[in-house]
Amino acid sequence: MPKRHTHAAHRAVVAGAVLTTFSLTACAGGNTATATSGPIKIGGSLGLTGALAGPSGEYKAIYDLWAAQVNKAGGIAGRKVQMVIKNDDSTPGTAQTLYQSLLTKDRVDILLAPYSTYVGTPIVPLVRSGGKILFNGGFTSRQLSDSAKGWMVGTYPYQESQYTRGVFEAVKAMPANERPTRVGILTLNNPFTLADRDGYKGAEGAVHYARDAGLPVVFNQEYSTDTTDFTSAINAAKAARVDLFLILGLPEDSVRIIRAASAQGFRPALTCACGSQVSTLKTWPQMGAAAEGVLGTTTAWPTEHFKGLDQLLAISRSNGEQVIPSYAVVAYAGLQVIQQAIEGAGTTDQARLRAYIYAHTFDTAVGRIKFNPDGTVPYSEVVVQTIGGKTVPVWPANVAEHPVTVTK
Repeated sequence: MPKRHTHAAHRAVVAGAVLTTFSLTACAGGNTATATSGPIKIGGSLGLTGALAGPSGEYKAIYDLWAAQVNKAGGIAGRKVQMVIKNDDSTPGTAQTLYQSLLTKDRVDILLAPYSTYVGTPIVPLVRSGGKILFNGGFTSRQLSDSAKGWMVGTYPYQESQYTRGVFEAVKAMPANERPTRVGILTLNNPFTLADRDGYKGAEGAVHYARDAGLPVVFNQEYSTDTTDFTSAINAAKAARVDLFLILGLPEDSVRIIRAASAQGFRPALTCACGSQVSTLKTWPQMGAAAEGVLGTTTAWPTEHFKGLDQLLAISRSNGEQVIPSYAVVAYAGLQVIQQAIEGAGTTDQARLRAYIYAHTFDTAVGRIKFNPDGTVPYSEVVVQTIGGKTVPVWPANVAEHPVTVTK
């Protein structure tokens, strides 16, 4: 999920990335030589301070856990792992400077993407110009995946345009007399959440999934990053008789909207916080009746027994979280891909590593995955719902512990 930003800021970030790319090419000279002894240096940046400090801190904890596990077991192909993670202060400009240093001064073997689309946008072309694969567990972006031409590999099993796909699939699987019939969408004006609503290249996105399900969108509004009062939006959704309410926002926004809907007596048959995870928030259990029945999405569920999920669940529980955060799962999965790829290819040479990655299947915390040509993985998603104060999976059928419950 991205830090909040405007379209103008987004364009400025991309422009800066282009300038930095020319500088990096001049400094690096396209040199992608790799060491064959000493530690394997894995570098990247995270917003350990600033607006993204919370999730970034959890990323760092996952990185440290994995590195300790690997080194305790003897390293990767006999080489210890050295993590070189720098603080980008949750800003793309700082991240650009740090990645240029990682490439030209630290000369790391492997590069991890930063957290958030906002910070990651200028990093994708910069890393590609440096001849490196960008291992991405930090964000989703169809557009950036396309632009990377296979040099960014991501472990998120659903992209920003696919966030609501599972919800519509779950609705279609419900008994006909319980299915909602009128869709309402409230969207943060942010490139990430707008793609969640509108899709990419005329496909996916909530509006297209609703159309394909034969459900009319009777309410469709946007709100700005500084909105704190959602009274008028909730009243408009009520007036439109919305019974499937999709909230496409960031965590704080989504919680605020859910509280406002509850306070105003707006209780559609189904509500989904479908722009970001809210059930992982430590404050979620304190939401009480406002949270009851709210749907959400996640990347994997512990009962699927994917490699590493048990350890991630233990960490989440120790942090007071009911559900493993999606970013913890995909971060760990990305590191698993790195380890298996280096062991399988027998090298950190980027061209040989890339060839190995696209030719093989990997056993990870998001399941057994084989990368698509654009560096994404095939779609997979779990829909969860808060029922009786507990978050449980309700779709797909092989993971569901409870049927989808409508508010009456």
